[in-house]
Amino acid sequence: MTKLFTRTAAIGTLALAAVLGAGPALAATSAFTLSGSTDGGPLAGLGFSGSFAFDDSALDAGFSGSIQLSSFMLSFAGQSYSLASADATPAALFEAGQFMGLDYADADSPDLAARPAVVFVSSLSGVLADAYMAYEGLGGQGGYGSYSISAVPEPGQWALLLAGLAGVAAVARRRAAHTTR
Repeated sequence: MTKLFTRTAAIGTLALAAVLGAGPALAATSAFTLSGSTDGGPLAGLGFSGSFAFDDSALDAGFSGSIQLSSFMLSFAGQSYSLASADATPAALFEAGQFMGLDYADADSPDLAARPAVVFVSSLSGVLADAYMAYEGLGGQGGYGSYSISAVPEPGQWALLLAGLAGVAAVARRRAAHTTR
């Protein structure tokens, strides 16, 4: 009976992993988080964080150009910035399939003392580390900051990982049961 249960559990785990593994291949939206801190200006050392997403279905190894963002959120200096507050259409920029940074501007703030103008500038040198965020506050005083991005795992990836761990645990439990006999 134990062998039958273990085989059934293993087959179920593999079937679940196969179904969940197919999910990310069908997904076309890539989601990322961004974080950084200002390196200069009157708000030097102030952190910022956010997220963005775009449809990556047209992206291939040689793609050069921009892909419109489907979402964008940023928290900086106690303010929130979004797609709705952007001056133009925000985009992710690519060169030969490599992500070069974001193109985003919210520079039309009526009160720069309360809400600094924010601009994301993509890399021109071909290195993502050269992309930056710039801000301008009251009196034209501003600064800049570097940022990093990381991919947000899709729910299917988490489920696949958990299914794999459950399979490994079932095999370990079975081996432990055989060695104690």
